[in-house]
Amino acid sequence: MGIRVATSVMLGAFINFVVLAPLMIQQGDIAPRVAPNGVVVPITRAEIVNQWSLWWAVTMMVVGSLVSLMGRPQMILSAFAALKPKRGAGGAAAGGGDVLRHIELPLWMSFVGVPVFSVIAAWVAHAFFGVPWHLAFLSLPLIFVLTIICTNSMALTSWTPTGALSKITQFTMGAIDRTNPASNLIPAGMTAEISANAANLLSDIKPGYMLGAKPRQQAMGHVIGIFSGALASVPLFFLLFLPPGADGVRSTATLVTDQFAMPAAVQWKGVADLIANGLKALPVSAVISMVVAAIAAAGIEVARLVTGGRFPITAVSLGLGVVLPPEASFAMWMGALAFWWKGRKNTTPGTRGHEFWVEGCEPICAGLITGAALVGIANALVNVLLG
Repeated sequence: MGIRVATSVMLGAFINFVVLAPLMIQQGDIAPRVAPNGVVVPITRAEIVNQWSLWWAVTMMVVGSLVSLMGRPQMILSAFAALKPKRGAGGAAAGGGDVLRHIELPLWMSFVGVPVFSVIAAWVAHAFFGVPWHLAFLSLPLIFVLTIICTNSMALTSWTPTGALSKITQFTMGAIDRTNPASNLIPAGMTAEISANAANLLSDIKPGYMLGAKPRQQAMGHVIGIFSGALASVPLFFLLFLPPGADGVRSTATLVTDQFAMPAAVQWKGVADLIANGLKALPVSAVISMVVAAIAAAGIEVARLVTGGRFPITAVSLGLGVVLPPEASFAMWMGALAFWWKGRKNTTPGTRGHEFWVEGCEPICAGLITGAALVGIANALVNVLLG
């Protein structure tokens, strides 16, 4: 994450929960509400975010990510320039053939697989989520173009702008159909998943080679991961997120959301609600905060572009600090601060301190995140199964 991003996340949490939320509670724009069953719902972090803070946070993240994306036009243009056939020594046009043909996937699999699975994806969007057929198929060309941009971004900058790209699909589909949230949510989710997986396949090539796996073998591994991931994640979803109600039926009414931050899902939900309901259903203070957040996000990202990325704050991270639990923001900031400080003290390559604190930063952090996630999932499973 780095100290800049972690500090931005912490700053967003501080501005929201220490400064803005108390003011809005005092003003009455954030207040206890009565649930449909008559129980009074107290003011919690989730209530603060859902009632008021979500709107300026989503605005900050969406505007920041779009300005950052549009500020790199060469990344978008070069994505399509790379599609032009290349001629030269050793190339196919010069009669040299593809020297990697025996270790890569045959190209015909893409020509056949992309149309077939596009139709399957459109059918799934229609059959399971109620997206109209014409909108499901209309979103596919846009998804293809955004996937090319995302893959090119990964190749040039090691950055996958899935958040900004998915919002392009979401706003485009939302402009066509404002009545059905699924019409913009599902194509946005498809954009994020397809573009991210295509880009991540590109980033897997080098470590795959380092481990002795050829591209064809890596593709087989990803296919295995599709089925193993589904077998693991689908039962966990029903156990943790969709428990049965008192009547034994699982429905959206029993969906568990308060135990998990789900920042990306919260952001997409906010955009979908904004498309469906407009600004008229929001408090005046929330609309004002959105305008201020949009101006601030644009200014921050322009400053980052002008300074070559040296500006210390990022707009997307500020908004992220609002939707994450404050304790998580604080923990990430403390971790980033510790590694940043130790990195400044151990700048000499080859020393034990540099190997541990600088070169070992990512493995250590990955281990901490993985360990905490596994323990958290195990604890949630125990509570569900034995509670």
